Amino acid sequence: MATWVGLAAALVLQTAPEAQDQRPEVAVVVITLDSVRHGQIKHGRDVLAALGDERFGRYRLIDTTLPLDDFRSCEDDSPAYGLDFCARYSLQHGLTADSPRHVVVAFDDRSPVAGGSLSRGGEMRVLCFGRGAVAADAKVQDTWLWPGSARIHGVNDWNRDQDALAACIEAALSETPGVPRPRPL
Repeated sequence: MATWVGLAAALVLQTAPEAQDQRPEVAVVVITLDSVRHGQIKHGRDVLAALGDERFGRYRLIDTTLPLDDFRSCEDDSPAYGLDFCARYSLQHGLTADSPRHVVVAFDDRSPVAGGSLSRGGEMRVLCFGRGAVAADAKVQDTWLWPGSARIHGVNDWNRDQDALAACIEAALSETPGVPRPRPL
């Protein structure tokens, strides 16, 4: 009987890592806009890393197959004009139908007119772009994170940030493929 239990435990240990690999794979290209602050960038990257954590993460983050230099010009664009086209165009430019799933996540400073809870201070704006011509869910793909969430008020705000970024990524991944068009001036 003990031998059987020992064999069963060994089989469970051998298959456990494979179960983790069932998480969806996604390559994330991060764009940091000119107005975003260092602490905001760090927080955004920390939330993204938590989503890709090997034990508890929601995704298996993989390396992008795209040259990151293709996205450098997007850092100078405004979320109000040009950023969506630049990110979507650069994302689609080098991908083929069999490329791994990719999204672009842009970090920006939080604008007071963009909504969210401005009473906390230091909030950042996050925009997610996929391979579509337009956002699948514009409200979810233009969200905010609070850099104080990991150190203040327990884990509720930290969990909210992870949920918001995960929903942003999922919405970008669900975009209907299409050719992006620049907005008219």
